Amino acid sequence: MRCSKCLLCLSALLTLLGLKVYIEWTESRLSKAYPGPRGTLPGPTPASTEPTLPANLSARLGQTGSPLPLAYWNQQQWQLGTLPSEDNAEAGGCQAWGAAAAAKIPDFASYPEDLRRFLLSAACRRFPQWLPGGESSQVASCSETDVPYLLLAVKSEPGRFAERQAVRETWGRAAPGIRLLFLLGSPVGEGGPDLGSLVAWESRRYSDLLLWDFLDVPYNRTLKDLLLLAWLGRHCPNVNFVLQVQDDAFVHITALLDHLKTLPATWARNLYLGEVFTQAKPLRRPGGPFYVPGSFFEGGYPAYASGGGYVIAGRLAPWLLQAAARVAPFPFDDVYTGLCFRALGLVPRAHPGFLTAWPADRTTNPCVRNLLLLRPLSPQDSIRLWRELQVRLQCWALRGRPTWPESQMPVLPDPPSRPHARVEVLDLTA
Repeated sequence: MRCSKCLLCLSALLTLLGLKVYIEWTESRLSKAYPGPRGTLPGPTPASTEPTLPANLSARLGQTGSPLPLAYWNQQQWQLGTLPSEDNAEAGGCQAWGAAAAAKIPDFASYPEDLRRFLLSAACRRFPQWLPGGESSQVASCSETDVPYLLLAVKSEPGRFAERQAVRETWGRAAPGIRLLFLLGSPVGEGGPDLGSLVAWESRRYSDLLLWDFLDVPYNRTLKDLLLLAWLGRHCPNVNFVLQVQDDAFVHITALLDHLKTLPATWARNLYLGEVFTQAKPLRRPGGPFYVPGSFFEGGYPAYASGGGYVIAGRLAPWLLQAAARVAPFPFDDVYTGLCFRALGLVPRAHPGFLTAWPADRTTNPCVRNLLLLRPLSPQDSIRLWRELQVRLQCWALRGRPTWPESQMPVLPDPPSRPHARVEVLDLTA
């Protein structure tokens, strides 16, 4: 009797052990197929949840330490309800936030000129479209019968004619389900040539320039993001995905579309996809790139996708606008986007095919595995890479598969690191 009981217990234990091994094996396969984001800072809820915007953003944005940092941004974010509106004349309008910054930051006069100018007008976010000669906008709204699956929103500058043309002739050319728009500030700059007539001609010729009447400088790239989100809400609310990218990038559109169409529905609804930087911190060296004075901001950045190029779900546009009204202005567009996503309780997802800091001395190869986006490239290199890629795709179509064995397939090297952040990548194709 005792022996039979022992055998029964042993059988039960073996059954439980087998079940445990099976569950762990199943979870391992699922995690390899659809791994979640790694290395993101604590605070946001999982990326599969719906966006939310709590009454108090302090906890989500990490402004709950004791004592609270004395830097201006941290203090403002802790106190902020919503940014002052342009229409609120009694409170000083949108200029009030910048005026307070100039008055309360003790070393404001020592800030770089570009940063001072940004802060003085950072809360002003409503700008009319720049329309030459009183003309109407050349950019049509998305029709109800032709909603783009993927909108290519390319950040450019008025004088970068060659870069825009290279995009039009290569990865941004017309295709079913794809729409191309360039985001620009005013072509009438300060101290440079008046490019208004040339840009006006280009706008009439291609009807793909979204122009706004603000000074087009690097610190105003956040304006392009926010004004694009507002334009989407009015003119293209049903777009599935938006690729926000610099004009010196090369995008493998076919591979990107294939990837987007295979995403789980929960991922696709709240997508924020790119080359993700985690545990990044501001650089404190005056005169260097990405310099942030300690009197303006303390702490680390949220996990964010590099501004060189990332994809967001189109349905998040109104959510991001609501978040931006309650997140204190920050000078770097990609970091600010990361703050807005964190305010919504969402986190970015990384893909190794986004390479936004490709070294200039490294050759480009259209056969690199999993390539989705590469930058920076000159217009000439983008055109060359496009032509090589077309030849390779034609060979694949004729032969069915590449002729070289798997062991000889070229593989992407490790992504180059940036001086101000650690790169965290996930292989979503495993």
